[in-house]
Amino acid sequence: MDKHYDVGILGVWFGCNYGSIATYYCLHQAVESLGKSVLMVHRPWIKPFDQEAMEKRHSLKFARKHYEISECYQVEDTKKLNDLCDTFLLGADQLWKYGVTKIFGHSYFLDFAEEGKRRIAYATSFGADRFIAPWSFMWKAVKCLRRMNYVSVREEINVRMCRKMLGIEAKHVLDPVLLCDSSVLGNVAEESSREKKTGYIAAYILDPTPQKRAALLRMAEKYQKDLVVMLDGWPNLFKKNKEAMDLPEYTVSDLDVTDWLFYFKHADIVITDSFHGTCVAMLFEKPFYAITNPQRGADRFISLLTDFDLMSRYVTNPDKIGAQELPEIDYGEVNRKLAAKRQESFAWLKNALESPEENHSVVIKEEKLYPLRVLKSIGMFEMAKNTKLKKLYHKVTGR
Repeated sequence: MDKHYDVGILGVWFGCNYGSIATYYCLHQAVESLGKSVLMVHRPWIKPFDQEAMEKRHSLKFARKHYEISECYQVEDTKKLNDLCDTFLLGADQLWKYGVTKIFGHSYFLDFAEEGKRRIAYATSFGADRFIAPWSFMWKAVKCLRRMNYVSVREEINVRMCRKMLGIEAKHVLDPVLLCDSSVLGNVAEESSREKKTGYIAAYILDPTPQKRAALLRMAEKYQKDLVVMLDGWPNLFKKNKEAMDLPEYTVSDLDVTDWLFYFKHADIVITDSFHGTCVAMLFEKPFYAITNPQRGADRFISLLTDFDLMSRYVTNPDKIGAQELPEIDYGEVNRKLAAKRQESFAWLKNALESPEENHSVVIKEEKLYPLRVLKSIGMFEMAKNTKLKKLYHKVTGR
């Protein structure tokens, strides 16, 4: 590539999760609105993968239409990106969760970025209340995090964790889906060729269970609505999830992100166990239930809904859905809070990208005990892996 870019955005925008596709599109649009040229950095790899097959994904078809995209670099070659971009920006999603990020080496800690390049993380998530990883991975990751110029996180709980465990300053900001005005994703929804429907409940369920199935049917009967059931965007999971959901007459297939947004935009009610599904329901001002999803990270639901006083929409037991009337949401009040948080988050991003201060550091010098807390997290990771060690720990401590 001969062209030079102001900003290279890294993250899992190439995956088939609809929420990830939407959140990176919004981040891309926010950065472009500041007059920046943007390169979407394609999947870094350690082991070779089938790039031709990846091009057939609905996520890549969407990306090729809307972005300028780099080639896929082997992690050892990601340093070539320094010739293409002045700033590297990590996006939202659980990029700092070891189980997600390990297959990309330390690329999502910007280990390849040379001195003089601006290194920023916007609404990046650890996927838990602390960063846990093995010794072989953790120390390099921590070193890279302490080289960052600006760090923001999606979950409030990680602000303190960054300070105490990593010795760095982090700002709590909005997920990019909520950073942009609703018209940004609303316009994408109108790219869909799906036939318009009215009078339905949109259900976006990542992890189907009999309890969730019963809740959807109960709500449809209670409010005399049709159902539109959307499942995980990964094609290899569709058949299994469709069977588990066991609502074939209501389940829609072969969706891309435009269709996914379309069904949210035109729904009367939304029920979802997805964080980004919850964000989109809020963005489009829908009555909704957000069903907790601990396997994928409950902290993000709690952080989001607490910020907007919407914890009454948070459900830990699907059996309770439909037992009472669905309370109205005062979207006037929600939008007032959203406007303030959006302004604050956008101002943070703008400053991180444009501040004249060179070599700004996130390191908090007075936090000197962070290495001990890093060691504790490494121990927690090894404990979780080693069943014998875990049993011995419980026997000795009585915990």
